[in-house]
Amino acid sequence: MTDLSNGFHISDPDTWRRKATAFVTRTHQHLWGKNNEDPMVFLFRRGLTHDFIRAMHLGWNKFGQKRSPASWGIQHRSASEEDKLFLPAGIVVPHIVEKELKAVFILSMDQENRCWLVPGSPENRLVLGTPGDRPETSNDLAIGLKKWQDSGQTGGIVIEPRINPF
Repeated sequence: MTDLSNGFHISDPDTWRRKATAFVTRTHQHLWGKNNEDPMVFLFRRGLTHDFIRAMHLGWNKFGQKRSPASWGIQHRSASEEDKLFLPAGIVVPHIVEKELKAVFILSMDQENRCWLVPGSPENRLVLGTPGDRPETSNDLAIGLKKWQDSGQTGGIVIEPRINPF
């Protein structure tokens, strides 16, 4: 079992990957669906283009959701029913490398620079491209994505966002 923050442990990585992939796919479709003006304005104000948003497979989780950790392949130390997996509202930023989901971040649209890492995410940073010896870095997820977009997605960038506890 892999130890995660907030007392969560991954008990079944394949289940986590399936659930996280379904969540990312659903939120991506939601972002491009109806009534999506607020998240699109949020992203455009940060300088991100339609093409980049699609290519990065960004999504929108309109409402915070509580899920059973067991259904996501995660266990909580206390094993209490009250210890639900919480997926806050916000912009969903998946980190996908060679078609493999490495992590899922959620960026708050209401609280500047507030970012969460979905429990079960194997990595807590995004490495985009090939950073080399002296990579471009950012601790702000939105700014890091903008830098990656503006680079033409050449070279590389390491984004290590400040993660907030759930």
